[in-house]
Amino acid sequence: MSKKVKRSSGEKKESNGFIMFASANRGLVLLVVMVLATVGWATLSSRPVLPILSTPLPTGTPPTLPANAPARDYIYAGSSLISTVDQFREPPNDLAVWRPSDGIWYILNSQQQAVYYPWGISTDIPAPGDFDGDGKTDFCVFRASNGTWYIVYSSNGSIQYASYGMSDDKPVPADFDGDGRSDVALWRPSNQTWYINRSSDGGNTEVQFGASGDAPTPADFDGDGKTDVAIWRDSTHSFWVSRSSDGQPSSFSIGATGDQPVVGDYDGDGKTDFAVRRASTNYWYIHFSSDGSDYSQAWGNSSDTAVPGRYNDAQDTDAKTDIAVWRPSTGVWYIRRSSTGTERAVQWGMTGDKPVPANWKR
Repeated sequence: MSKKVKRSSGEKKESNGFIMFASANRGLVLLVVMVLATVGWATLSSRPVLPILSTPLPTGTPPTLPANAPARDYIYAGSSLISTVDQFREPPNDLAVWRPSDGIWYILNSQQQAVYYPWGISTDIPAPGDFDGDGKTDFCVFRASNGTWYIVYSSNGSIQYASYGMSDDKPVPADFDGDGRSDVALWRPSNQTWYINRSSDGGNTEVQFGASGDAPTPADFDGDGKTDVAIWRDSTHSFWVSRSSDGQPSSFSIGATGDQPVVGDYDGDGKTDFAVRRASTNYWYIHFSSDGSDYSQAWGNSSDTAVPGRYNDAQDTDAKTDIAVWRPSTGVWYIRRSSTGTERAVQWGMTGDKPVPANWKR
């Protein structure tokens, strides 16, 4: 069934409906995979995917897990175990990059395993999320040329195609309805409208929020377990948030014009903190939601890519977002452990890759 998304009268008339074609049974899934392999992944690429062993692989040694590391189905947060289905607490991130040149995802997980998976072509936009709600991030790319999302469910390996979006849209997959699954969602700069296909009931939500030149920064700022629609307005160096808890807008000014938004839960209170990074000075500026205090920290170089996330290892097992950067010139991740303030450096990736840290759990 195709669902239409309402547009303003001046907009280009193009279907923005959501179409999901799921495999009816295991046999059909196998047939689809065999057909894709036979035609050289014709639906995903104009050329065959290169064999993994013939491509330059990332290097590096995965971190060592704590002696009391939990089982695969749980995440470790300080002295307690938290189930991966807890929607109020993001699980730890794995180091990962997506390589446009060969369409392969390279993951270094916390089980000291390297995982490689071919999915997408060079012009795609990586848009990973937990679309099936199993606590693991799914491989996903958004193809702007045809407005289609290509998803591989980690729960059963089935392939999903979601026709949702237009060429200039920005994918913003997140759990906007709080059901524990990422929603297929996008932000349209041309009319400053958010289009969200709710995974909870399949319905569509349209919210006009933002202005021309804004950057989408969706996150759970009010701590209710739902992602809030939010933007960073560089001209006024301020965040604007539409709170899911009460539907009210709010704003917060931080940093200066030219700064980069790097929001995250840096104080571990379950709410996203307003934060920016200033590339000219390498300083991060963070406003803690827990007590309203402000914090600044120099980290990284001006050419680095900011990759804030919760990167746990034996020396850092808390639930706080870590200040972190990925250096394109060397493929090295520089992570400032939130527990100790010490540096963790891991080489993973190469020039031309796009960092995609997430809870892959492969």
